[in-house]
Amino acid sequence: MFSVTAKALEWALKHVTRFYSSDFFPAPFEFRAISHQWTSVKGHLESLNLEEYTPRSPIALLAPKPNGTFRVVHQLDPLDALLYTALVYEICERVENYRIPASQEIACSYRITPDVNGSLFDTNGEGWQQYTRRTHELCKKYRTGVVITCDFVDFYNQIYTHRIRNLIGEAGGRAYEQHGKIIERFLLALNTQTSRGVPVGPAPSIILAELIMADVDKKILNQTRDFVRWVDDIRVFVKSRAEAETMLHDLTDFVHGNHRLVFSGEKTRIISVRRFNELFEDDEAKENERIKAKAQELALEKYYEELTENLGPYDDPDEAFDQDEFQEILEKIAKTGKFDILSKVYAELLEAELEKPFPELALLRRIFRNASRYRIRSILPIALNGFETLVPVVREFVLYLHKVVDEKVVKKYEKQFRNIVDSPRMQIPYINMWIAYLLQNEAFNEVDLPTDEKVILQLRDRALLARRRSDRTWVKGYKNRLDVLGPWEKRAVLYAASVLSQDEAIHWLEIAAARGDAVESAVAKCVISEMKSDT
Repeated sequence: MFSVTAKALEWALKHVTRFYSSDFFPAPFEFRAISHQWTSVKGHLESLNLEEYTPRSPIALLAPKPNGTFRVVHQLDPLDALLYTALVYEICERVENYRIPASQEIACSYRITPDVNGSLFDTNGEGWQQYTRRTHELCKKYRTGVVITCDFVDFYNQIYTHRIRNLIGEAGGRAYEQHGKIIERFLLALNTQTSRGVPVGPAPSIILAELIMADVDKKILNQTRDFVRWVDDIRVFVKSRAEAETMLHDLTDFVHGNHRLVFSGEKTRIISVRRFNELFEDDEAKENERIKAKAQELALEKYYEELTENLGPYDDPDEAFDQDEFQEILEKIAKTGKFDILSKVYAELLEAELEKPFPELALLRRIFRNASRYRIRSILPIALNGFETLVPVVREFVLYLHKVVDEKVVKKYEKQFRNIVDSPRMQIPYINMWIAYLLQNEAFNEVDLPTDEKVILQLRDRALLARRRSDRTWVKGYKNRLDVLGPWEKRAVLYAASVLSQDEAIHWLEIAAARGDAVESAVAKCVISEMKSDT
């Protein structure tokens, strides 16, 4: 019998409750219920024989990409998310040791350093800076040379699961061969016995992807150290086009023969370093330059205001300009006026990006993440009016809105929110899910936006919206139909039972807890406990 350890399960729970169980889906409420009933859920998971266990099929949706195409993204069932995380946690140290050391500044993405708080990766944020810095250094070294840029077609969905098993054994030795076998079996079951693909979205998949790429790194390292990689984006620098063609031929043969992976014809190129420099843009550096320039602009305005107040009618401000005094004002504004500076810069950046036919997604994501962090509302009307263009970053768009909306904001921009709900894009299930998640915010209690089945496609989302609206009639309509629902929908209806009267809800939930599986029971018992504690 093979089962995950209690230590790995404890760590997995910290991970999925602190971070998202999938980068592409809202955080499931189920993990709060699982935490509440952790002793019984953990006991159930420890008792599972993973040599025989079959995970449930994950939710698979199509997330929009900037060019109008879609990528398949996944959300695992809560118990499977915990098991997958625990299994990969048990091998992650071996995977990191198998990779090229971080000190060599080659494999820059996702250095694996699990901590006691549930984080899998190094959180100092230096990986991307290292990647861009190393790229600049190699561009200087090969000023008259060429660069090979490589990117795989549909990388995560094409990873060969048998190679994962083999590489786990190679990285960890015989002691980890069983882990490799179990993880391969788990992935095959998720993929309905298809031997390709890891779930797109869960962080443990990043570990397995880096394991595959570590093997590719070692192949390139046999020929040169002058390359750098971020996930599956590889940049190799050589002296001549002939050398580049030979190397790309060998690398293409290796990744296909050993991993059944194929390079993207669109993104894989051989170009001169001179041309690469013209095309290469460091969005983060550009953003920082805009922030710095805005600080200087504000400082200059303030300094000239103070200067002209003390000048005579015939004095020239430029002649009286004092660089030291200006520098003092600049430093003060950079420290104390950070919010105003960021508000202006992010509004300008967002407007500029939305005017482009193909906005830079990495920059848009950073704008929304930083605006969320600082609760910046200056970009709010720009973002709401630009919803159609922002569809490829709908996750960051919605998470930002959750941070800044309140009842006043929703009232003020009711028309824009209504336009979003009425948008044809709402017929895309992935977009529909995220907007439904936004509408679960209690700030929408004071506006009457449609949430019926014509607008909100998934029953699970309608159940969670009924909970927000305290719609007892809707919840009662599913009391006698609970067992015909799928697991995700059933759990949401049980969660929404909190809007019923205590006697009615508790009687129903106790029956559901006795009949249901481990997660359904946890949800029902968690709701009962919360209702009793409120009285």
